[in-house]
Amino acid sequence: MNALSSRLAAAREKAAVGPVLARGLLHVTGKDRLDYLHRMCTQRVNGLSPGSAVHAAFLNVKGRVLAEGMLVVGEEHVLLDVDAGVAESLRAHLAKYVIMDEVEVENASAKQRVVPVLGPVGIEVARKRAPASMKWENPRRGAPCLDLVFPDADVEAFRAEILAAGAISLSENDLDVLRVMAGVGRYGAEIDDARLPMEAGLLATGVSFDKGCYLGQEVVLRGTVRGQIQKGLVQLALPQGAEAGALLMAAGQEVGRVTSAVDTPEGRLGLGYLRRAHWNEGERLGTQGGEAVVKRVLVRER
Repeated sequence: MNALSSRLAAAREKAAVGPVLARGLLHVTGKDRLDYLHRMCTQRVNGLSPGSAVHAAFLNVKGRVLAEGMLVVGEEHVLLDVDAGVAESLRAHLAKYVIMDEVEVENASAKQRVVPVLGPVGIEVARKRAPASMKWENPRRGAPCLDLVFPDADVEAFRAEILAAGAISLSENDLDVLRVMAGVGRYGAEIDDARLPMEAGLLATGVSFDKGCYLGQEVVLRGTVRGQIQKGLVQLALPQGAEAGALLMAAGQEVGRVTSAVDTPEGRLGLGYLRRAHWNEGERLGTQGGEAVVKRVLVRER
């Protein structure tokens, strides 16, 4: 077993800890916070109790994804954990629609950091060592994971404590390998404000179909019920030369593009967007450095 395989095995089966992450962290307060977020995101929020966490997306009126991440309910506020690059734009978006609601949205990204602790043993250790920390199970890491948030001044000490307890250290690249192997898109790579949630494979964990109205809902329903999606996310086996941005070709025509590419114990794997006509496992496509093969179709149309 090589070093990468050992680290991935620790993340899946034992204990591992990722690097300190600078995430976009918004604090939503006020007595109407749950009801307001319920109306603003794709996930069911009303009725969630403190300690609950759900994966959710925030859309514009055209159904495009402005942000996606974890929504975590605390005793006195709701934490939104999103990509750092969209934190301020999401704060402004949410603030724009507050009219009669008693809701305030604060961007706390500069004051707090996130540490992912992976593996069943690692999660158990982290729960015991940080009982008061805000934490949540993250289904989008590609391995069992507990994300924990700490003030910037305390985060390195906690990570060192988890390492001292026997966890294996992971790099950001290791986290990327885990997510690509699991077929999970990342904001800024696979997901941005030009994408619909159904194209990006967000329906499985991030969208509730029985929650009532929310911003962008009509577009999502039209795309899922009528099956109008023409491009979608797939997992690909790639040649060694293929990088993010490489074109996917069929019969001399561009039919897609690679968005992420990593080396894994299974060879080079990637994620990318592909036209609907080529959503076939085993389909072979031309690309940079050789041939790409569709391994999994990640789109779910409900």
